[in-house]
Amino acid sequence: MVEERAQGRHQLRLVELGVTGFRSLVDVQGIPLRSQTILTGHNDCGKTAVLDAVAFLLDEPGVDVQVSDLSNFGGPEEPGEHPPVVREMCVEGTFELSAEEEQRLAIQSPVLLRRRLDQEGQVVLEARLSVPDDARFRGLDDMGLAELRELAAQVGVQADGRANAKASWLQPLQDHAAGLETVTDWAAVPAGILDSMPGMVYFRGGAAESPETVVRSILTAKLRDHAKTEATLKKITELEGEFSELLKTDAEKLRKRIEERCGLDSLTLQPRIQFKPSVIGVEMTASANGQQEVSLRSAGAGRSRRIALALWESTRELLEIPEAVEGQDVAPPHDVVIAYDEPDTHLDYEHQRRIMKMIEASSRTPNARVIVATHSLNLIDGVDIQDVVHLGSTSGRAEIQSLTGKDTDEDVRRFMSKMAASLGFRNSVLLHERCFIGVEGPTEYAAFPVLFKIAMGYPIQSAGIALWSCGGNDGALKFAQFLKDHKRTVSFIVDRDSKRDKAKFFNDDRLSVNGFRPQECIYLGDPNEFEDVFSGDLWAHVANERWPHKDAAQGRYWTAEEIDALRARPKFSHSLHSLLRAGSEQAPPKKEQLVSILVNYIETPADIPEALHSVFKKAISVAEEAGPHRWDKED
Repeated sequence: MVEERAQGRHQLRLVELGVTGFRSLVDVQGIPLRSQTILTGHNDCGKTAVLDAVAFLLDEPGVDVQVSDLSNFGGPEEPGEHPPVVREMCVEGTFELSAEEEQRLAIQSPVLLRRRLDQEGQVVLEARLSVPDDARFRGLDDMGLAELRELAAQVGVQADGRANAKASWLQPLQDHAAGLETVTDWAAVPAGILDSMPGMVYFRGGAAESPETVVRSILTAKLRDHAKTEATLKKITELEGEFSELLKTDAEKLRKRIEERCGLDSLTLQPRIQFKPSVIGVEMTASANGQQEVSLRSAGAGRSRRIALALWESTRELLEIPEAVEGQDVAPPHDVVIAYDEPDTHLDYEHQRRIMKMIEASSRTPNARVIVATHSLNLIDGVDIQDVVHLGSTSGRAEIQSLTGKDTDEDVRRFMSKMAASLGFRNSVLLHERCFIGVEGPTEYAAFPVLFKIAMGYPIQSAGIALWSCGGNDGALKFAQFLKDHKRTVSFIVDRDSKRDKAKFFNDDRLSVNGFRPQECIYLGDPNEFEDVFSGDLWAHVANERWPHKDAAQGRYWTAEEIDALRARPKFSHSLHSLLRAGSEQAPPKKEQLVSILVNYIETPADIPEALHSVFKKAISVAEEAGPHRWDKED
């Protein structure tokens, strides 16, 4: 129905991808798609294959996936056995919907869609949905009038209106199906979901991509948006119906011929017609300096490259959400995936910077998601490390690595190390480092990355901060001085009571001797040290959970009041440790272990003390002043 298809204009957002059987992507799952996603890795590891897989799923017309793209190897080989034959490729996407979209499309978010290609070249698009257990009632939207009438006769459903109108049979059958038992299964994609799928604009960085190809990709995405207005959908639906009727006689002849020649008792044959707008070609001519116009196909590579770059830069403007105009049926813009395959190829540094700004601007368009395949450190260094997907390969099979919200600091450092190695660096610190920040010891070194991620929502490495534990020795200050002499930004996070205590490693005098000013330190404490920034309530809760009082059986528990009373003493952490050691047989032997255990009880940003929030914000400011800003995340 036209009304139902018009409602389907509300959009789906692609957030994750899984691919099997496509070139080197034998079985690669969990590829994230965020506001901006950077694909990196060595040559032939599958970066372009990922972009082409997205294009295949979203039916981008510029990518022609064929049977020859099926993976030519399967799972691990056993001795003496041939690798299994890959019989189909499948690209599965996870799509998120807003609450309004869920209601309008009558499905829950997220929804899974997949597009498959088999060895015969047949392509099928399916959605995983709650569908009638009776398979006859699946895909009612796609059935022709004759199929609907036949099904209605089988189950005793009457038309609601003119018998020669599809809508008169469709709605009663849908009402009947609503009362049937359901199962979750792959089924034909309903029209409302199909009309809501994201579009795609695909830019290739190689010189082979002509301006005509770029224009075709951009205009096809816009054309499909324009085709979603209610008036246009009505025309398209009417044309599909007319051509279905025109083919009815021809289809009936074919049906009878097959039925007779093959000795079948019965056979149904119902062609399904779909018109999908596409820009099939573009002709461009240009002139300059008063010369005669010539086709861009005859122009030099330099001019074509400049025009293609200008077109890329115009993409965001073309994709902006249009303003509503009273009395006009304006289709809301689809979500769009903008893909760049090595966009900085053969460009000088000035043009690379233009590319970086262009990609950043595109990623901030509310209805766009940007995915870039690149080897460029400039592009990788410009995004949050969580937005980088690293591809590697084993025996020609692609593998991916990316960060999630559950990764530990060790996971982040291991990921950066592997990515740095693929880029030719010996040290992953060089990858996202903006500044080096020294902390007093292993307790802070272990706790700060965990607390920073909870407080700020992203790893400390994403802010460009490289931590190192000074360990309370002069060698650490000598190393800091070495870094500073070589024009690297260095700062320290130290307890506030270290400032004037002669016995402290980071007192003002010792910092000055090693070439550092007190202003280059970020002081922590409420008022004096790391341990005292946490509330008495939190310390009491952790103590009762981990170090119960030896008289707990008699109802003796640690209280916030007795812990807060220790803040009046010269050294809160020593007093707290002594209290716990005296009152609990399970208290840790070393003071430094207290915070390491307490950190495990902090789960949300609200649990982070304000004093610690302030320290982290100052550290971020140091990193931002030292180097390029990372792109802000726009979700």
